[in-house]
Amino acid sequence: MSNITPNPEEATRQLYKNWREKFVMPLLAGMLALGAFVLIPAVNSAGSIFIKAIFIAAYVLTGIVTVVRFPYKIRINVLLLSIYALGLSELLRYGILGDSAFFFLGLILLATLLTSPQAGMTVMFVVILTISVTGWLMLNNTLAPLAPYTFPALVEDWVSGGAMIVMFGVVTILGFQRLEKAFLETQKQIDENIKTIKDERNNLEKNVAERTEQLHKINKIGRTITTILNPDELLSRTTQLIGDEFDCYYTAIFIADTTGQWADLKAATGDAGKVLQKNKYHISINGKNAVGTAIRTNQACIPEIGPAGHIDNPLLPYTRSLIALPIAIGERVIGALEMHSTKQNIFGMQDADTYQNMANQVAIALENSRLFTEAQQSINEMSATQQQYIQGGWLTLNADQKFEYALGENDPTGRKEIEIPLTLREQVIGQINMSSTEEWTPEQKRLIESIASQAALALENARLVEESQSIAMRERLANEVTSKIWSSTTMDTILQTTVRELGRALEAAEVSIEVLMGGDNE
Repeated sequence: MSNITPNPEEATRQLYKNWREKFVMPLLAGMLALGAFVLIPAVNSAGSIFIKAIFIAAYVLTGIVTVVRFPYKIRINVLLLSIYALGLSELLRYGILGDSAFFFLGLILLATLLTSPQAGMTVMFVVILTISVTGWLMLNNTLAPLAPYTFPALVEDWVSGGAMIVMFGVVTILGFQRLEKAFLETQKQIDENIKTIKDERNNLEKNVAERTEQLHKINKIGRTITTILNPDELLSRTTQLIGDEFDCYYTAIFIADTTGQWADLKAATGDAGKVLQKNKYHISINGKNAVGTAIRTNQACIPEIGPAGHIDNPLLPYTRSLIALPIAIGERVIGALEMHSTKQNIFGMQDADTYQNMANQVAIALENSRLFTEAQQSINEMSATQQQYIQGGWLTLNADQKFEYALGENDPTGRKEIEIPLTLREQVIGQINMSSTEEWTPEQKRLIESIASQAALALENARLVEESQSIAMRERLANEVTSKIWSSTTMDTILQTTVRELGRALEAAEVSIEVLMGGDNE
């Protein structure tokens, strides 16, 4: 099967030809049906056997080409010949004053419509030649009309009849020629429009496929980087993934500093990235560069790069396409993602939104990493503070009294000892020492460790309860002493009450209050 696309004009002509071939069959069938009603009266009134033979032959030939599946050219030529014969018979019977003009005009019309304007011109020439020869013969009395009592036509009649056929024939041919031309032009325009629509559909399908592939890569990158919580690892892994997925020979992430004037390079790929990171490379945010423009405007920046490459940085000579995307958290821009490719015009504004989604995912991952780091730091600080609190509480408690309990004889000779610390939130507050004549099994060790954990929690709860009770008792005692002091109305009574209540509350052997005045201190 051939894959060669036909010429649009040839395809249109073929379409027009197919339409004519479909049209000729109904035309032949209609002429055959109507001719059956006209044939009998026409034969009866013909008079001449020659004319009768022409009528019958035309009808029979029309019937044959209608019923039998002849090629189109044969059918149309038989049809045209039959009409010509009818026109000629009318011309021979009545001259130019008969109905021959009707048949001849119909002949020209059908030849033009069903064949071509060139065929119409040929038929018109044959008709004019036939009229001219017949008129010359009849005017010279060489040939007389076959129908009796026919009024003889004058020269003017023959000239005007021929002129009328020529006039209407030319109008018909030119009209159909213009109609065919307009049809061809319209069909050509339709074919061009269809081709344009097909090209746009193919381009659209291609763009959709490319956009789908981009989204697939971006989702893959997003799923990977959102699981990384270490900031340094996140930056390094992100640039590497983007470079691999989008075939970028250099990918970098810049983070704006606290002054908002500079963007520091935090991660980059390739040998150029290593050199730039080592030199602590940074870019001015207010400068005329892609990264600064993206951060400053919070929009993607795609600068034009000529064949000479990326002249702004000699370490990146192979850059032919570049895009810088802002990394923003809400309305706050914290940095930019920069992508370099060796291919010309690989980044377009139609792709900016897609790449921006990737930059937004990078921003989310960076924010999650920052929040996780801050939360981890807060947890560590709280844990350290809690450990200090626990350690201080137990040191104070041990300073007042030493807690130690034993069961059995303390004779380590020949015994297997085991020491399990009492650990409370990673802080050792005591130790369990045990000895046995047999080896300690792993199950026994796990049991002792479990009991030690519960014991440490129980001890801490008991200490907290005692501490709470002690605090409550002190507060209650202070409230009682304070209320008695405030119930006194004179200075002597206040001093006496204060001394008496403090001595009673604290069981002091001696309590004294000395009020020092400013003049006595000199």
